[in-house]
Amino acid sequence: MSAKLDFRRLRYFVAVCELGSFSRASEFLNVAQSALSQHVASLEQDLGVQLLVRQPRGVSRTEAGDRLHAHARGVLHALEQAELDVVSLARSAVGPVMVGFNYTAMEAIGLPFIRRVAATLTEVKLRVIEAHSEIMHDWMLSGQADIALTLVRPNDDRLEAVPLLDEELVCLGTRAMIGDGGPIDLADVLRLPLIMPGRTAVLQALASDAAVRRAIAEKVHLEIESAIPLKRAVGAGLGVTVQSAALAGDEIASGELVARPVVNPSMGRTLYLVSSRIKTASRAVMEARRLMVDVVREAHATGRWPGRWRDSHLETR
Repeated sequence: MSAKLDFRRLRYFVAVCELGSFSRASEFLNVAQSALSQHVASLEQDLGVQLLVRQPRGVSRTEAGDRLHAHARGVLHALEQAELDVVSLARSAVGPVMVGFNYTAMEAIGLPFIRRVAATLTEVKLRVIEAHSEIMHDWMLSGQADIALTLVRPNDDRLEAVPLLDEELVCLGTRAMIGDGGPIDLADVLRLPLIMPGRTAVLQALASDAAVRRAIAEKVHLEIESAIPLKRAVGAGLGVTVQSAALAGDEIASGELVARPVVNPSMGRTLYLVSSRIKTASRAVMEARRLMVDVVREAHATGRWPGRWRDSHLETR
């Protein structure tokens, strides 16, 4: 590691950032406030950029400070994992594991996965984060997530993406709005008030054809980024959405929402299990990865996550 970014200075910097002031970081670290301030100031001088803005009641980060904070958290987490991994070789899986879910995955298998980890990996400290797929890729690269389920293949060789299943997309709506029955033409969907997430990457995950993406984007009546408010709006009859049936398994089972496969054209996407190619996974991370695959497989087998399972592509390392 560069002398400019040694472990102690990174640890001090992260503590100041996350506790919001030099005084609180001083108490937490049991380090004199003057020494703490000197370390951060020398770090800024060596890097040639301002990292923190000193204020009467604390500190705030500059853009450079935000970037270093993200990298530093990943570095410190990796060092912690390395120590725990070596020490715990003869013991059960232990230590922190950070798992990322896209919104569909969180709704479909988030709770079962958390329960499985709590029941079987009792010494693992689990942290779960939820975001759009492309944001998850950034978190993976910065070390803020160890494994993630995403609906977009990462465009970075430092990340490995294993396809788990291919899913068919459906039109979700109330029975009063879309009726019952089988498939529904995309043209008919676009005549209805359409509620969708607004991010471009979400549309890219929904449709590979640019013309189809444009047609959907032009007809969006209401944009809602979060899964639960989106489902509530659809359930309230404010419109329909094109999503995975796995996003609304409970609502479909209760009859609150109806799911009709979209055709002409049909629409589908792939679920990927993403991990790092450059960071050695701890035993805890590997066990969590195995449990994640098991939970997704079970959700598919029971029909909660419809689609085509990709066993032939799955690595079980």
